[in-house]
Amino acid sequence: MKLLKMKKLLYFIFILGISFLPNISKAEMQIDVQDNEINVETIPNNPQPYEDVTINLTSYATDLNKAIITWQGTQAEQNLSGIGKTTYSFKAGAPNTTNTFDISITPVGSNSTINKRVTIKPSEIEVLWESADSYTPPFYKGKALPTLGGYIKAVAIPNTNTIKNGNGSISYTWKSSDDVVQDVSGYNKNSYTFKSSMFDNVNKITVLASSVEGNYGAENTINIPNYNPKILFYKKSPTEGILYNHSLNDNSVYPEEEISIVAEPYFLAIKGKEDNFDYSWEINNNSINTPKEKTILTIHPEARGGYATINLLVENAKELFQKVTGQLKLNL
Repeated sequence: MKLLKMKKLLYFIFILGISFLPNISKAEMQIDVQDNEINVETIPNNPQPYEDVTINLTSYATDLNKAIITWQGTQAEQNLSGIGKTTYSFKAGAPNTTNTFDISITPVGSNSTINKRVTIKPSEIEVLWESADSYTPPFYKGKALPTLGGYIKAVAIPNTNTIKNGNGSISYTWKSSDDVVQDVSGYNKNSYTFKSSMFDNVNKITVLASSVEGNYGAENTINIPNYNPKILFYKKSPTEGILYNHSLNDNSVYPEEEISIVAEPYFLAIKGKEDNFDYSWEINNNSINTPKEKTILTIHPEARGGYATINLLVENAKELFQKVTGQLKLNL
């Protein structure tokens, strides 16, 4: 009899325990999720005008795929609601416009709703660059191009009405190949002068700009290629000077008794470092003394009806890979 009563008591306790399990589970599910436990991410972080933008909601505290999420934007097509709507994609507007999203999130089993607001202000920033030490001759109308080991200056120009009107002081963060360059980053540091890569064909430069007031943020990345320098030869006339309007070529005939040739090492990183460069001239594979004016060679043909091959090597004695060669075949 006592054994039977004991079994009935154990059975009663077991049934009673099971009846409480759903209530315990429900209580655990109703623990409220905090605002800071739901993260909002914008890709890209600083959208440009008319760029495709994606907003993502993430959380480690709750399963947002089961949450009721409502998106309300400033435009009709920006409204969206449903279970697990954790992602919203749209196209950013024109410069100086604003896209605002109000997001309501009700986690599964929660009695409260979390509200988030996302504001997108598409902003532009232009990055201009120039070679700081690349050589070009007088009257050259093109752009000086960077070469291996030369210096390049990049300048960031914010482009929104807020900045153009002078409302907003800017802080700049410069990156080279995705690495932050701390020394040149900071308040009002809108330019960055750097040495071009000695081994890569492209210099990847990124600038992030943000206003102190928080009403502007923009980012831009540019790829600046390295170019190969080249030597062009020009004739120097006793009466007209250097004839930059026409470079010399191998098919021209030179009947003069004295010929002066000027070598121009286009794009070589030579400006301000002229003393570092050596000029090695050859005539018909025979080395000759470097002329007093290193870039000008004057020759006096001893015979007619043949050719004279002129070779020139211009090389930086203090930097690897900074050199250029040129050749010209004279028809005498």
